[in-house]
Amino acid sequence: MNTDDKPSIVVIDDDGELLAKLQTSLERNLSQDDADIRIWMPNEGQDPFVEFNQLVDDSTVLVVADYDLTKNGVTGLFGVLIVSWCQARSIPVGDFSRANVISLPSEPNLFELRVPTDVEEAASYSAAMFRGFKQLREKLASDAGELANMRSPAEVLATVLERPHLEGQFALYMSRLGAANSSLLDNLRTALSQDEAVSSAEKVRLLAYVIGHVLANAVLRYPGPILSEKALCAYLATVEEEAAAVAPVFAEALYYGPFSTDAAYYWRTEVDRVIDRESAALDDTRFATSGEFNRAVLEKVLQRPIALHACARCGGRNGGYLCPFTDRPVCERADCSVAANSWIPAGADLCRIERDFYEEWAPLLGL
Repeated sequence: MNTDDKPSIVVIDDDGELLAKLQTSLERNLSQDDADIRIWMPNEGQDPFVEFNQLVDDSTVLVVADYDLTKNGVTGLFGVLIVSWCQARSIPVGDFSRANVISLPSEPNLFELRVPTDVEEAASYSAAMFRGFKQLREKLASDAGELANMRSPAEVLATVLERPHLEGQFALYMSRLGAANSSLLDNLRTALSQDEAVSSAEKVRLLAYVIGHVLANAVLRYPGPILSEKALCAYLATVEEEAAAVAPVFAEALYYGPFSTDAAYYWRTEVDRVIDRESAALDDTRFATSGEFNRAVLEKVLQRPIALHACARCGGRNGGYLCPFTDRPVCERADCSVAANSWIPAGADLCRIERDFYEEWAPLLGL
């Protein structure tokens, strides 16, 4: 990224009124970030590729585009074309489509950013993605010398997050990079080689693109080494409504890395450290599941019962895991959940799929 230029976000839509609203909301969300917000409403008579190249450059951190951009007579201009142009430049791109149909994929699509359709939510999400990818670029650019000695994206991510001991677990989240985009993997191998033809700026841009998507779409979405607020509550066998009470107890475990500006995340190792410290005098053999034990520790600290989650199988007393599809706490009991499969990254060891959901969807998806 050219440090002489402001980092930019490019927003593309063929609806002028909606585009103006999104621009205004983005300006509010990014008012403290010194961001250059560029907008484009494609119109008949324009050469889309020329217009795109005038807006998107080395300073562009994120592009947000509607799927169908043909409203004003620009035939053949769709979001997939914008995505391909962005991927060729290793620029993250978000799909802001009112016609976006949410479906359950057989595996996570690592290189897809789905922007909410509500304007305010879209601006908040886009601002968080912008800040996260910008933070990664800046961190990688500042560590260019160290970057030259790294040989895997997992090592890069672990170094950027200052958790080198988690390289192995991050690698499990990246086991499907080749299946997600084989040409990107080839470029990544080249960037991590000693090939002097690849500039430092190109390496930074490509690595920020890859590890940023893995972090945002896999590591933070599917709990393992890092827990969202919802996942932390599931780990403690309680409901998200208890988050305000839980947060002070685990304040030392807060994650401050990329994509943490609009939501709270926690390092699992630090959460476990707090639980270990506060579990004195508790006999863990009395508890059927890890979630039930964690719950007892929290109740000891708060000196009150905590809310039960809605589970007809255990009355809401067990937990310890989060089903990322139903967003509910589950436990390791066979009648409650099934272990991770092709739907969940291998590194997400605090994810399990709620059994009822799995039995309904697995036959339909051929899994």
